[in-house]
Amino acid sequence: MRPVVLTLGVAIGFLVFSSGTIARGADIPPAPKASTYAPAADLVKAVDDYIQGIAKVLESEEDFKDLQSKVIKDAETLAVLALVLGLHDENTPYKAAAPALIKAAQELSAAAAKDYASAKKALAAVEAAKSAAGDPNGLKWEKVASLKELMEQVPLVNSRLKRNMRRFERQAETIAMDSAVIAAIAQGSMANLDETSKPENAEQWFQFCAAMRDAAAQVNKAAKAKDAAGAEKAVAALAKTCDDCHAVFHPEALGKTE
Repeated sequence: MRPVVLTLGVAIGFLVFSSGTIARGADIPPAPKASTYAPAADLVKAVDDYIQGIAKVLESEEDFKDLQSKVIKDAETLAVLALVLGLHDENTPYKAAAPALIKAAQELSAAAAKDYASAKKALAAVEAAKSAAGDPNGLKWEKVASLKELMEQVPLVNSRLKRNMRRFERQAETIAMDSAVIAAIAQGSMANLDETSKPENAEQWFQFCAAMRDAAAQVNKAAKAKDAAGAEKAVAALAKTCDDCHAVFHPEALGKTE
């Protein structure tokens, strides 16, 4: 096993690679209703935004070469968003499409790691998967994306969220969407315990993921209520969940929120 050190912002752990799903047989704790931490409408908007963003990058091979890592991160994030939508207690067109979207997003990530032509072809499959009529009942909370890619995505999302806090009234909808994405990543990352530096600390990992999810949910609620003061307080609480997690899983990252 070869550790890969990452300096991340709002993230939930120091990562290593290993095989398997949940380490040492640890069970993911029951999840609350997804509507309580990531409203379906926000996740649907995020799915559309990520797909549009990937499509823009793939308009030219030159852009793809410059932003290849972004395409991979966005595809991995799409897989998690699709999983949360598939298990969501609110109905959306993407609920039935979730199984196909997860698979297509995973294939897009793998294709983007290869070359431009493969990525273009895989993106077309993602677009087609949006209208798939599948059965989400077979979905469960399991690993669908790389923790490394998810943890690299979180500080990017969080940085935009914090920038938009300076224009809270105008950007409340985007803040709500970004906080829902962070909450979804936090919930989805519970299944990636085996990729952390301390897979034996299952209970702590689950607690940190839940704390991050719930803090992001408070940002989302405050944004929807147009409560700037509440959102500021929730953003600070979100940063604290990261520091608390880093103290156990990645002490070098303590205090680094960008």
